[in-house]
Amino acid sequence: MDHCVLGRRLWIVVAVVLFFSPDPCRAKDNGGSDWTRPFRPDRHTVVLYHFDEGQGDVAHDACGDRALTLRAHKRALWGTRAGFGATARFARRADDADLRVGPADNDKLHLRTCTREWTIEAWVRYTGPGGQEKGGRTYAVICSTDDEGFGLPVGRRGGFSFTLNLGRGGVGSLKDGLLPAARFIAASNSTKNFGTSNFLFPERWPNKIKGQHITDHQWHHVAWQFRYKDQLSTFFLDGKRVARVTLHDPGAPGIIVNNVKDVVTPFIVGGWIHSQDPPFFIKSGNFQGEIDELRISSIMRYPVAQAMTIVGQKLPDASLQIPYSVGLATDAARGDVAWKLLAGSLPRGLGLDETSGVIRGKPLETVKDRTVTIRATDSAGRTDTHTFSLSVLKGRLVTTSLAPAFVGSAYQAILQTTHMAKPLRWELVDGTLPDGVTLDGKTGRLQGVPVARGRKRPSIQVTDANGFRHRVDLVLRVLSSQLRVIGPDKHTVVLYDWQGPNGKLIQDRMGDKQLTLTWTNMGGDMRMSWPGRVGRFPYDNMGHGEHGWGIKGRGNAKLDLKTCTKEWTVEAWVRRAGPIQGHGTKVDRTHQPFDYGHICGSYDNSKRGVWELYLSDHDSPDGSMAPGVHFLGARPEEALMDLHPWKRPGGIVGAPRDAGIRDTEWHHVAWQYNYARDLHELFLDGQLVWRMKSPDGRKLVNNRKHDAQFSVSTRLTGYSRYGGAFNFLGFGNFFGQIGEIRISNMRRYQ
Repeated sequence: MDHCVLGRRLWIVVAVVLFFSPDPCRAKDNGGSDWTRPFRPDRHTVVLYHFDEGQGDVAHDACGDRALTLRAHKRALWGTRAGFGATARFARRADDADLRVGPADNDKLHLRTCTREWTIEAWVRYTGPGGQEKGGRTYAVICSTDDEGFGLPVGRRGGFSFTLNLGRGGVGSLKDGLLPAARFIAASNSTKNFGTSNFLFPERWPNKIKGQHITDHQWHHVAWQFRYKDQLSTFFLDGKRVARVTLHDPGAPGIIVNNVKDVVTPFIVGGWIHSQDPPFFIKSGNFQGEIDELRISSIMRYPVAQAMTIVGQKLPDASLQIPYSVGLATDAARGDVAWKLLAGSLPRGLGLDETSGVIRGKPLETVKDRTVTIRATDSAGRTDTHTFSLSVLKGRLVTTSLAPAFVGSAYQAILQTTHMAKPLRWELVDGTLPDGVTLDGKTGRLQGVPVARGRKRPSIQVTDANGFRHRVDLVLRVLSSQLRVIGPDKHTVVLYDWQGPNGKLIQDRMGDKQLTLTWTNMGGDMRMSWPGRVGRFPYDNMGHGEHGWGIKGRGNAKLDLKTCTKEWTVEAWVRRAGPIQGHGTKVDRTHQPFDYGHICGSYDNSKRGVWELYLSDHDSPDGSMAPGVHFLGARPEEALMDLHPWKRPGGIVGAPRDAGIRDTEWHHVAWQYNYARDLHELFLDGQLVWRMKSPDGRKLVNNRKHDAQFSVSTRLTGYSRYGGAFNFLGFGNFFGQIGEIRISNMRRYQ
């Protein structure tokens, strides 16, 4: 036998053995950064798709993890490339037929195993003209675990997308140039600015690094690298870095925190699976061309700095008299690095190890944003300096409000602290707890079964192991058992309780299918649980009006209260999310004060509808939000506006402070009306807070005909369904969570 033939056969055998070995990702590193050749698995490889199958409808992970197998949505298309073998091909079809679909909520594909950093990279050949999206954008998905809400009848969206986007201005054709881009969506229940929005798209890149763009139909290598330590993203095209973006920069919308759980969107290569009922923007995001050598790694494989540079991480806050240790780092250093404190002083008790670059010790003083300048010098004599900011904080009790309790039902709340050394000791130092509720002195747990309605104002103090104390004044509301569950009965006209398996279609519990609610825009299942209520309820974590709800029809008699001929009660559970929409810390274009929020009704920003139940702090004496109502008749002189405690304080019943909401807990609001007495009443947590008969001398007249939608959470600007005229960044959107909504043909509360 020819020795060359024998040699080739032996090499084939060895290659097969290596490929199908139990853990080929443990194979010897190949350097990892040679992007010009087909990749080989190494110990940093999380998943690698060669797409070398060339036939059939599956593609396998080269590391041998069969759980990561990709399957064509309907039927795979294949291509070939000299030197690389078979490739995955995509035709951007309306039925998403050729997309490769992997598992949902897989830790590897959701980057959860990349705890410090990652690289996502691929070879791509884009053959489309560009500008194929609505508005002339290009959004060509390479791989993704988020689908922009296009295909989610149930479940939560969240995760990353790695795409090609237009590099200049956001719209245009291929000649305007494509660049790699990314997006990361955090959990919808995040109460901080987590996620990147579109900040990692080329048109938003700060301090753009000039480089080449994709303007042809040839093969190109693209990569996105990310590092948690300094929230740094770097993008590469054909081995050249084209962007360096840190989410700590001013103007960044948030940071990447991989906190999404139970995601139903699968990992998809080449686009998104679109919901066919209804067909949103068919083909949107789907790739046109070929993709090959798709790899995710648990390291950054390509240099992020040309010269030795100190990593500009944010130092975590230290705690007074609690051990602290944080290591500094460099990029592109040669050999050992020596560290030196050049300017400023570390808080007493902390020191810099000049050999390891670790700041450690036990802080003995509190400081706020103290700056220190540190120099690093590598073995080649190259230096860099960086100024860090460090705070040392005293321990405190962070619980500032308590969820409501209900008469006769078990109650539990665990008080939370930060920067306090364990063990902790808890005590009630002033006020009282409701009868039946006690405080555990070791755990800080409030628990028990309250026996009577009312409000208690306990003052609770915690003491840590170092003797530091902190005290907070709380309010614990015990509400009527009648409010605990809002259910249907013979007086119920419509009831939305938000439960059930479908997060896209929320049906009226009374069975009227014409009243079914659905999204005003794509978004996925935004329902989540929150202490104080049993069940899952929609949560708009931005308050931007994008994720509201509406019915399909217009001018529905039940929802316009026209079937309530004698009297009615409109009630809802609400939980405001904070004073600035989007959990912002300052007001800007996308973070507006939350001073007004549409709960439900057909009244919208075009003022075409009939009524609206809302929360508002307009003219509030203390900044609290109170429930209010608008109601319109057919003629201008029939309008009843600003039926609201702060706008019409003459109607306040009892103490004004009891009419407002000052926290971010659940509250029950209700509006009652009686035709015979022409009497309006507003209730907060089952207590009458405002009453007025014939406001402005006007009797309520329910005679208006209109074509507005009944909506929840968002005050619409026009007809909206699955991406219509939803009220993005407009006036009146609710920021927070809305629970059960019930309309009854009787007055339920006295």
